[in-house]
Amino acid sequence: MPYPYPLPTTSPVAFVPHYTSPVYPSLPLLCTQHRGTLRNLLKAFKRASPAQQSTQLPQLLQAIETYLPYLLFLQSSLHSGDVLASDSPTPLTTSWRTTLTAPSFPGAPPKRVEREGLDYEILFVLNTLAYVHTLLARSQLHDALAPSVQTEKKQSLLNTAIQHLLTSSAIFTFAVSLPRPPAASEWPPDLSPAVLSALASLSLADATLLAVTKQDPYPTYLLVSSGQGSDSTSLLYAPPAPPTGVKALLLARICIAASSHAEAGTGLLASSSSRRKRDDEEVVPDLGRYLDSLQKVARAKCCRFLSIDAEASGRVGEGIGWATLARSILSPTNTGKLKREFLERRENKALERGDASWGLDAGKLEEGRTLERLEEKWRKSNDAVFFQPVDGANTLAARIPSGREVHTVKNWEPLTLDPAEKKALLGKSFEGLQEALEEMGWGDSDEEEERKGGGTGSMSGGYIGRSATATPGYY
Repeated sequence: MPYPYPLPTTSPVAFVPHYTSPVYPSLPLLCTQHRGTLRNLLKAFKRASPAQQSTQLPQLLQAIETYLPYLLFLQSSLHSGDVLASDSPTPLTTSWRTTLTAPSFPGAPPKRVEREGLDYEILFVLNTLAYVHTLLARSQLHDALAPSVQTEKKQSLLNTAIQHLLTSSAIFTFAVSLPRPPAASEWPPDLSPAVLSALASLSLADATLLAVTKQDPYPTYLLVSSGQGSDSTSLLYAPPAPPTGVKALLLARICIAASSHAEAGTGLLASSSSRRKRDDEEVVPDLGRYLDSLQKVARAKCCRFLSIDAEASGRVGEGIGWATLARSILSPTNTGKLKREFLERRENKALERGDASWGLDAGKLEEGRTLERLEEKWRKSNDAVFFQPVDGANTLAARIPSGREVHTVKNWEPLTLDPAEKKALLGKSFEGLQEALEEMGWGDSDEEEERKGGGTGSMSGGYIGRSATATPGYY
């Protein structure tokens, strides 16, 4: 399950007082207008219910893809001399709510960090774009897991989710490659190269594991056969063909590749946290826990495919051994039955609601449930028919195969203004500037909006999953 990033919000900013252009006189104004549109959509997204948020993601994506080309063109024109810095007494300063920086104390709202320059603004917009792609992948996966979805539709949804995740990984990688000003060392952890690289690895790990999900019928089959899934009884009488032989080994190796990407992300995240502890700036713990769970789930899935292949080939003792090893990877200590059932019910309810708490364990509960039922079934067969010795976990661990990549992350290039749009900027003037800015509402400060909203509201669980009736809170 892709990580449920909370989307940041930002304060209003006008580019017009800080930049002038004799070549493109209306460029600062258009940047201001497009940024105001994005800001309003981010505020509306934060206030919406989980169901409403999923429908607003395409509009958010379009707003960012409209604003970013103007922002990048403003920066390039500033370097070329077509845009000039005005004689404003204060430099351009933008303020963004950090969503990956741990708050000062539990339950505190995300920090709002204000920094100077276009580089800070560009990186936060790029981050937000990558978050939106990840949340779109999460929405597609949620729809694919619906009990009534047809097989062809499910495959299409999973393919779309994979493409969103690969795009997200490419955007994070692109953000790491951008040159940084000297002041970048004072930026929040959200924009640090180590964290951005970790997020790129995380998106690639999720995309890799989704490629396995397309070929993995067992979790759905076991839910249906136990009466917890849909009413499709065809699976009860015609179980899915188990992935065996070369296919099982291939899926196992893909799982190991996903585990390696998650492990790399964990290491990058740890290195970032260790460097910033002296500044009291760390990444939210949920992200580290998710990466750790994703690494274990991917490795356990590898063992499960090897166990299915062994059992189907008549090596029931070896299959049980692989299943036991997989369960030990997921949880070294046995979880009580009552606690496990409680966690499963909570996860199922979160899946039905589609809120941010769904999938925070990276699918660990579902994988554990699948392994438990397979092992139970095989042990009964072995005790009654085969009487084979169960292979030791330590012996099997040495036989885990190497990883195999299934995806290639292509270089991401941001959208740019086409020649027609640049030519149109030449003829536009500042007519109607004040009216446009007032209509956009950029002049209201965050503090004024909070007072209008009647308070700050609760911030538990981040922005995603907030009720539509919640107070506006923090921007």
